[in-house]
Amino acid sequence: MIDNLPTKDSLLYADDKQRLMDIDTSEIRDNSALLVCKPSRNKKKGKKPSKSGNSNNSFSCSSSKTCTWCKKHNPGKSEGHTWNACFRLQKMNKEKKEKEEKEKAKEANVTPEEQKVRNKSFYFDTACTSQMTPDAGRLLNYLVCGGFVTSSSQKSMENVGKGDVVMDCVLRDGSVSSFCVRGVLHFPDLAHPLISWRKLREKGYTEFGEGDYISINKGTKVVFEAVCDGNLFKIPETSHSAKITYDLWHQALGHLAPSTIDKSLQMYSDANIPGKPSNYICTWCVKSKMTRSPHTSTSKKERKKLDLVHSDLSGPFPVPSYGNSLYYITLIDDPTRVAWVRFMKQKSKTTKVVKDFVAEMEVQNHKTPAAFRTDNGGEFVTKHCKGFYSSKGIIHEFSPPYSPKSNRVAERLN
Repeated sequence: MIDNLPTKDSLLYADDKQRLMDIDTSEIRDNSALLVCKPSRNKKKGKKPSKSGNSNNSFSCSSSKTCTWCKKHNPGKSEGHTWNACFRLQKMNKEKKEKEEKEKAKEANVTPEEQKVRNKSFYFDTACTSQMTPDAGRLLNYLVCGGFVTSSSQKSMENVGKGDVVMDCVLRDGSVSSFCVRGVLHFPDLAHPLISWRKLREKGYTEFGEGDYISINKGTKVVFEAVCDGNLFKIPETSHSAKITYDLWHQALGHLAPSTIDKSLQMYSDANIPGKPSNYICTWCVKSKMTRSPHTSTSKKERKKLDLVHSDLSGPFPVPSYGNSLYYITLIDDPTRVAWVRFMKQKSKTTKVVKDFVAEMEVQNHKTPAAFRTDNGGEFVTKHCKGFYSSKGIIHEFSPPYSPKSNRVAERLN
């Protein structure tokens, strides 16, 4: 072998394999063990080099080097070096790395500018003639259009498109109001996005000012609020003020109790969480903590056998029974809780099953059931079923709609 590879712990399997592949066995001379012998000088003092060529001690061995990368990409230039010392491969990798670095630097130079545009908040302007924005990424249903607008500084700006913008505006009480602005024009050279009061007034919106706030209402609903920011009124949104909204923090923390949030603020003074607004109520927390009183029976009358029979139907089932039945109906005696179960192949056989049950009770117990209590299922309110109850003098009681707990005796058995 040209090298004792197994004894080098620092080499990986891939390096061992590549070194073995670099050996060109077709150029091995004298069928030697991957060795090429060359004469060497005898450096011992007082001795002359031997003229005979058959002495093994007068030769040093060097390996035949072949670059596998050049052999594939540059035929005829693969001799004399290996792939890990190939200057062509190193040059190609260097150029590739420089190209990737240039692309990353280009992206790094563009991204901050785009990010600045996207982070700009909308401003409420009473003199603006149209809704405007420099950020095309916020426009929905984008349409290409043209035109020019002259700003207050007598600068001409080109309009390249228009679309709709959905704004999640933060109100003073911490709640969020979603508002869709339609027909927003796209001006790439615009400094700040603008909401036009003239356009809103044409659509029936009203304006109300109080201190540093301006509220825009649609009827009795507050659509958005603008807060004074220098000489302009800025509209706060969730994307720009997530840290100043108490309701968003409450939701992000898994609807944590306000008292627990207050304790956390005392422990961590650097937490950028605002205080709880006055009279703050989380609708979802209130709904999740609501309880329902248990349903109790209102009837305290002592009944006798077969005075009241509870009944309910169940099915269809995806797999039929051994008798090919897909439904079953239960009949339960109220005072004794004795139950009968009858299987049916079709739902329309309910009336026949009830008739057979009544006839069986008349023969076996010498008594006709006085009343049946069922839900409002269509199988119990058919014309034939009602006629049978009337002919036998049986009272048919119904449980309230969408209230299975009222028919709890039959529902529990099912």
